[in-house]
Amino acid sequence: MLSFRVPPEEAARARECADYVGVALSELYREALRRHINAILAVRDAEIYEKIPFTEEEMAFWEIEHWGPAEDWSDWVVDDDAAG
Repeated sequence: MLSFRVPPEEAARARECADYVGVALSELYREALRRHINAILAVRDAEIYEKIPFTEEEMAFWEIEHWGPAEDWSDWVVDDDAAG
């Protein structure tokens, strides 16, 4: 459980927002906290990557991740209606 104080104006705005989107006030705060923590950790992860980039082994699949079909196979599509 987490408990913290907020100024009355902020609490009123939060209640208004929660009512507007139809969620409980605790859910609104929980989601806002989760998003904020994720944003902070994303910055931290980027800093870590700059200090310790991926190794060759970690990058092994990077190139093939974006491979598509080497040939156009669209003419292989079977039209069930035409097959009768």
